[in-house]
Formats: sequence, structure tokens, C-alpha cells
Amino acid sequence: MNWTSCCKNFCAALLLATALAGCSEEAKPLLQVGEKALPFTLEMLDGKTTSLENYSGKGLVITFMSSWCPCSNESLPLMKQAYTDHKNDPIVFLMVGIQDSRSKFEGFVKKWDVPFPAGYDKGDRIAKDYGVSAPPTTFFIDKNGVVKRAFYGNIAKKPDEFRQWVAEII
Repeated sequence: MNWTSCCKNFCAALLLATALAGCSEEAKPLLQVGEKALPFTLEMLDGKTTSLENYSGKGLVITFMSSWCPCSNESLPLMKQAYTDHKNDPIVFLMVGIQDSRSKFEGFVKKWDVPFPAGYDKGDRIAKDYGVSAPPTTFFIDKNGVVKRAFYGNIAKKPDEFRQWVAEII
């Protein structure tokens, strides 16, 4: 099987999985622009916990990713660069591991040397509350806790828009 066939099969399987996830009783619509971000508590990879209220008064880029997802892997260099560019600004970048085992997600974070906070969403509870059916999905939340942007897919394909969306919530 050649690379193109593998990619087509992977995409078809991902679309099917996304469609099936959307049919689940637990699935909710994607959190919409203009809505208040839903409260959450997340166990971080260092064993501590964090919650939405910890980021009050700051912009928040929250991205749901998985180790097995090619688009998550492709998005990380841009996320890391944005974090470096804005580490002194009132904005937080937060990665949430979904649809993955904790150990694989921890390996993913370590492999990429992710410099910003990362936590594991056991049972995909937060993802379900936010209406996330597949990774990567990224929310841009302003300092008042309002969703300004929601983007499903590979942010590396839209670097200029990504930078603009980050700037909008600082």
C-alpha cells in the first residue's frame, strides 16, 4: 500500500469516527463564538490540577490534541512559536490530551518538548462538554472567558489567521 492510499484510508477512518462521535448521545455542539467558556477542572501531567477560573483576566488558547493525530503533530511548531512570542503577554496556552492513553500523550508532550502547560482529559469529559469530536480543535478565549474563535483542524495551514486570533485575545 502506498503513502497516498494510507493517507486516504486514514482520512476516511477519521471522518467515519468523527461522524460516529457526532451521533453519540454524549456529544454536544461545538462551543460557539460569543458563548462563555464552560468551567472545567483538568489534571495536569505534573499531577497538579487547573481550572478555567485560574486563567481569569488572561487570554486562553486551549487546544485539544492527540499523539496519533498527524494534524496535532503538524500544529505544534506554530503553537510553540506563538507561546515563545507571547510568553510575557497576558495569555496562556493550554494543551489538553484527548482520545489517547495518558502514557502516549505524555510521550507526545515530551517528544515535542512542549513548553506550555499540558493536561490529560481522562474520559474526554472536557472535550465532550466543549463539543470536541476529534483533534485538533482549538478555542481562543478572551480575558472575560468568552469564546472569540473556535477552530477545528490543522492550525499550521492557517498561520497568519492563527497569529491574528492569538493577538485578538491578548
